[in-house]
Amino acid sequence: MSILLVYLLNALILSGLVYWMYRQNWARTIQPYFTPALGLKVLAAVALAILFANGLMLGDRSTYHLGSMRLWQYAQEQPMAYLRLLLFNQFASEEIKASLPFTDWADVLNSFFFIKLISILNFITAGNYLINNLYLAIYSFWGSAYLVAVLARQYPKYKLAAAIAFLFFPTVLVWSVGLLKDPLMYGSMCWLTGAALALAHRQKLAAGSYLLLPLHLYFFVKIRMFYAALLLPLLLVYLLLQRLKANYTVLRPLRAQLLFYGVVAAAAIGVVAFIFRDKLLVNYLPLYIHKSYVEMLPRALGKPHVALEGLQPTLPSLLLHYPKAMLSSIYRPFIGESWKPLYLASALENLLLLFLTVLSMASAFRKKASIKIELLHVVFLVFILVMAGVTGLSTPNFGTLSRYRIVYLPFLVYLLLQNVYAQRLLQRLRLP
Repeated sequence: MSILLVYLLNALILSGLVYWMYRQNWARTIQPYFTPALGLKVLAAVALAILFANGLMLGDRSTYHLGSMRLWQYAQEQPMAYLRLLLFNQFASEEIKASLPFTDWADVLNSFFFIKLISILNFITAGNYLINNLYLAIYSFWGSAYLVAVLARQYPKYKLAAAIAFLFFPTVLVWSVGLLKDPLMYGSMCWLTGAALALAHRQKLAAGSYLLLPLHLYFFVKIRMFYAALLLPLLLVYLLLQRLKANYTVLRPLRAQLLFYGVVAAAAIGVVAFIFRDKLLVNYLPLYIHKSYVEMLPRALGKPHVALEGLQPTLPSLLLHYPKAMLSSIYRPFIGESWKPLYLASALENLLLLFLTVLSMASAFRKKASIKIELLHVVFLVFILVMAGVTGLSTPNFGTLSRYRIVYLPFLVYLLLQNVYAQRLLQRLRLP
């Protein structure tokens, strides 16, 4: 297939996908933000492709690209063996296994799953790095734009806050594009969150959405199982509560809803503890987090990083170091810790987060300026606090941490932009 034909075919497919999204009912809700947000996503994808072509911004991107190209080549040489590898992780030989990255734990590693996924996409894109980038960028845009639309319908007062948080905030713009797992995770997570909220508040869900639900669910669970293990139960209980409180007035006060959550959480923890005994929370999870921290630490030494002296693979040790890890994940690096461009850019974003946090705290201590706390605020806050702590505990390197925090940072920004002072600032900017 000639390169011109590849570009033409994919231009038609991508244009069709964008046109289909633009024609959806939910897209009309965010019409002022749809084109600018999508345009920034495309520009970012093109910029990353240019940097990649010039030998910059390689790392994992290069590994995933080269691995998917090798697997795509293998598919053309041995189509049946490729299908067995694709479906069952059965390698025809040790030579093939050794030629591909992340194959030592092929059944459990999401990195190898991602490479297989991109190898399928290569049948359409002929392995073109730019076009693969565009597909991932548009997928992440689809999920995040849908979530913004659902939030805007339910909370129209905070429509702009949702758009800034999930579409335009720097972390989102940088890490929701590129040949990485993060755009796939972000798009699926946002879409599932939007679908759960739409169902909870009786917003109309298109028939096709029910067909797409298993696909998004599969991507989210496969790419980030731990994130899904926390967020999906939170959303399911929220959905159940919103439906129940329509018929049971006793569940309408926030205190009763929180009590319901507590009972469900206690029951779930009890079931998990009974099934897995001490192998999950008390043993496996601390070991996994500690191992991740220890393995990444050598790369972070000599640079600003999350230093957790005395961290041990035990639950008490994780809880002891949690506050520092959580705050570091959200607000560090600070300005002055490093003057390298990437650190400085991250520090400027963190300064903005700190400013928004101060505004929210000031608003909370003034009766006329405070906002009404709803259950959704609590659900998002629980997710933010847990994920900020876990990412901080497991990731000492700020470069990697800036990428990982895309999972919770948009939710935090959305909450921080709802206070009356932040709303006044947004009004002064006269944004749509």
